Amino acid sequence: MDSFVVALSYFRGVLVSRRFDDCGNVSVMAGMTIIKKNSIIKVGDHVRFWPNVKLSCVGNRGHTAKLEIDERTSIGDRTEIHCAREVSIGKDVMISWDCVIMDRDYHATANNTETIKPVTIEDEVWIGCRSIILKGVKIERKAIVAAGSVVTKNVAANTIVGGNPAKLIRDLNTEGKGN
Repeated sequence: MDSFVVALSYFRGVLVSRRFDDCGNVSVMAGMTIIKKNSIIKVGDHVRFWPNVKLSCVGNRGHTAKLEIDERTSIGDRTEIHCAREVSIGKDVMISWDCVIMDRDYHATANNTETIKPVTIEDEVWIGCRSIILKGVKIERKAIVAAGSVVTKNVAANTIVGGNPAKLIRDLNTEGKGN
């Protein structure tokens, strides 16, 4: 990237960081939507938001929503993160374009309550384009989510998952061990 584009992205980052409760040095490549009500958003150092990322962090029913994105994480074009209670994204995470991460369903069940469960994405995770990470999911360290996956259950460390619903494709712990 040329130096003007880099400088402009960091300038946008300074403007956007005013909306966050705690923020390191971030870059915003182009437009970004932030919906923030009754919530805390913390973003670490060297986080890059690609064009048209949407962060929706809206607490409800007396709960404060908390969105945390740790350092050196990249969030791809048009990715949306919806947080009603807690979404945590670790260090060195690569999230591709058009992904959706949500800790809620946006609808009530038969007993008129919406189910909200935290989402945790640990360090060094890769999430392929157009993947969906649903409520209550924990993706452990160094896991890879294949493009187009719908993740409804926890993902173990050092594994590759894919599909709808996402299933184990390969355990990276066993590679080179004759399996």
